[in-house]
Amino acid sequence: MNININWMLSLSILFLGLTSCHDELDQEPYSSISPETFYKNEAEARLALAAVYSDIASDALYGSLLSMNFTNGTDEAVYNRTNSNWSVALYMNNSSTYNIEKAWMTLYKGINSANYFLARVTDADIEDGTRNKLLAEARFLRAFYYFDLVRLWGDVPLRKKPVTEGSAANNIVASPSSEVYDFITEDLSFAYKYLPNPTGSTTEYGHASRTAAHALLARVYMTMAGKPLQKQDAYQLAINHCDSVINTGYHQLLPSYKQVFLNEIEDKNDDKEVIFEIQFGNLRPQGIREDGRIGNLNGVAIQLPKADASGNLNPYAYAFHYPTITMINKFDNVNDNRYEWNIANWKVDKKGKVIILKETNKTNWYPGKFRRVDRVDNGDGTYGYKILETGDIDKNFTGINYPYLRYSDILLMKAEALNELAKTGDAILYLNQVRNRAGLANIDPASVASKDDFFNELMDERMREFCFEGIRKHDLIRWGRLKTNMEILRKDMEDYGIATSSWYYRQCNNIEEKHNLLPIPLKEVTINQLLDQSELWNGQD
Repeated sequence: MNININWMLSLSILFLGLTSCHDELDQEPYSSISPETFYKNEAEARLALAAVYSDIASDALYGSLLSMNFTNGTDEAVYNRTNSNWSVALYMNNSSTYNIEKAWMTLYKGINSANYFLARVTDADIEDGTRNKLLAEARFLRAFYYFDLVRLWGDVPLRKKPVTEGSAANNIVASPSSEVYDFITEDLSFAYKYLPNPTGSTTEYGHASRTAAHALLARVYMTMAGKPLQKQDAYQLAINHCDSVINTGYHQLLPSYKQVFLNEIEDKNDDKEVIFEIQFGNLRPQGIREDGRIGNLNGVAIQLPKADASGNLNPYAYAFHYPTITMINKFDNVNDNRYEWNIANWKVDKKGKVIILKETNKTNWYPGKFRRVDRVDNGDGTYGYKILETGDIDKNFTGINYPYLRYSDILLMKAEALNELAKTGDAILYLNQVRNRAGLANIDPASVASKDDFFNELMDERMREFCFEGIRKHDLIRWGRLKTNMEILRKDMEDYGIATSSWYYRQCNNIEEKHNLLPIPLKEVTINQLLDQSELWNGQD
């Protein structure tokens, strides 16, 4: 995560021992500097804060698993290999699935780093305003990590203090998810109080801001309003925090939807629409481990050789999923300018030839949103390509950044919450802002006059706007529609003519109610003597 290159270079030299996958909770954050003698001034505290950020960009979190693997397997996309390597996306996972353990441990590792930071920096010799800002960033990050834990696993151990080797805190019962959410909202409330508003400054880009804390709180409250908590007052709270973002006047929709993602691919800083971004500066040549696979696992298929004739390295993309026919059919493919960018009917072969895929087989097309190369019209009926990604090119790892919170989500969350509070007329205004940027006319008010009609349209609009951004599965779960929409996908594939014996149906065939949550890793249940398997998964492996 390219928060600040100088910080990360320092971290790579000073702090070894941050990458263990299995013993995170038995280690203090730094192996070469004692926590008792560190965090004494602002410079040291900023170095330590960079370490709290660093786990977000790991392969176990938004480098791969939480951005693609775990969020695949909806009516939006299907895993397109016949193997079962992405078992969570295929609903073939159990409590022994290694990737589940890896994500769980890394989230708690991030929480433990935040807890150490908060415990030490509170008394550091730092000016009060600066210290509160640093503490606010750490509490934002702790809330960020806990939010993924609670929405993926439900009831989880709530660790509020650092865990050391032999600590009694290693054995802890799971707290009810409602308590975890309350803790998250407390952290984020502190964060927005002391974090600054975004300014466009490149020195602060990639850090949490006041509007990022409000935006994340809005998402948290929308999740609390849905299943299983169904906290009804959360809709108004979500609206309040959406308004806190909107009323700054700083954030806005970029005129071009495509440009939002070109900025991510080309590593251009622009925080007008992207409120919080996970940055993947590809710094491997400098010896810094980065695990971004955005565009490599989920982009347009690219099979170029390792290097071109001049020795320049080429990008590569495995493209592990296809858009579903359900999603493709939700677009107005003539007027909606998101269609061509999100849905790619082409790929690049090993000779550098751009292959146009058959119109009659749309289920073999590719996600285009995070493409590493773009198609170029040669003007003679053929196409070439140009490399979009900047910086050092690596076959398997990319410098493409990941938009975690966008302004369009603020608009659509507010629209959804207003509709749930029987203010559908007001909600249409916010839906139309997103539609208009996509090149679509205002929605016909008669078509969304009822609460249910508006909700159905909003479900489709969120799919069109946020496809492949890791949002759809979380939406379906909070709406209580994950299994229902898998059945809709099944019907759409059957109607399209895909044989029911095809591997395309695996996620539809395997989905059960228990898959609304992940199982707690078996290793964790075994080690933590006070922790029981979640109710949905108890005896279900």
